Amino acid sequence: MKTLRKIVLFVLALLVAGSVGGYFYARKKFEAPANQLTVAGLPTNFSFEWEANNAVQPAVAHAAQLVPVQIPGCSRTCFLQFDTGAPYTLLYAPSIAALRARYPATRAMLQAPADTVHNFRFALGQAQVRVSRLPVLNFGAREIPADSTKPFVIGTLGTDVLEGRVLLIDYASRRLTLSNKVPDDLARRTDFVPLTFESRRVMFEANLQNEARNLLFDSGTSAYALITSQNNWKTLIQPQAPVHTQAVNSWGKTLTSYTAPTAAAMHLGAAKIPLGTVTYIEGMNLFQSLMMRFSGLGGMLGNEVFAGRTVILDVAGGRFGVVRK
Repeated sequence: MKTLRKIVLFVLALLVAGSVGGYFYARKKFEAPANQLTVAGLPTNFSFEWEANNAVQPAVAHAAQLVPVQIPGCSRTCFLQFDTGAPYTLLYAPSIAALRARYPATRAMLQAPADTVHNFRFALGQAQVRVSRLPVLNFGAREIPADSTKPFVIGTLGTDVLEGRVLLIDYASRRLTLSNKVPDDLARRTDFVPLTFESRRVMFEANLQNEARNLLFDSGTSAYALITSQNNWKTLIQPQAPVHTQAVNSWGKTLTSYTAPTAAAMHLGAAKIPLGTVTYIEGMNLFQSLMMRFSGLGGMLGNEVFAGRTVILDVAGGRFGVVRK
């Protein structure tokens, strides 16, 4: 009862504080720590792979976007999930323990992880990445797959790799290019909108249903087009459309997603991009709900909405672009 009373008092305190107080509380909690990641040897380009989720029906082909990395002392190619919803890169403790056991040469760099690894290095295509300090979470695979062609995911590549840089995502060719600037010829073929990168979140404004919406590009919600609030979801779905319900694993917690067809399209400058589907998720915690309310966030865009297209995250230039077909 004491715990319940504390939760009720906390919610009441936020309501009393009002929008301004709630906004600053949520904003403080949402801030990213100092960037610990550096990159040498740009530009670099490399392929990515889709990880499927076959545990649900129907199976999800693009459940996660994986990028290959080479780690000193390890002859096997490892993978990081690319997640623009994560403001920093991190490793998975069970996976790191498996690497240390199989490849003893990695032990000097991957000292028995508790909650932090120091001076972690890896190759990303032709570039060399160094993270002076990164967290380790108790999450991920505990064994290295016997099949060498099956991706072994050891962590998450966050938006710290984007700070001050440019990322081109070619979904059709499954290619990523990380560089310091957008080539002029490519820029001339791209429709751009302003991008903000506060707390290393990739956000931009798009027009949806004749209304400007602040949207977060979150490649970690890979299989979804647009995730939004239940109220927005109701206004976007097609009448009497079938709703697909699915259990979603979010860092070990099971949530429920509700996805339905929509005829809506978002406009990014001159680019018109059909959404196809729209989703809301049941089971978000209080903090996540607060962030949706107080940040003015209209929704989160996953990879699926950009399928077959090429997008540019020009963090250095403060713009998000869709290359014209």
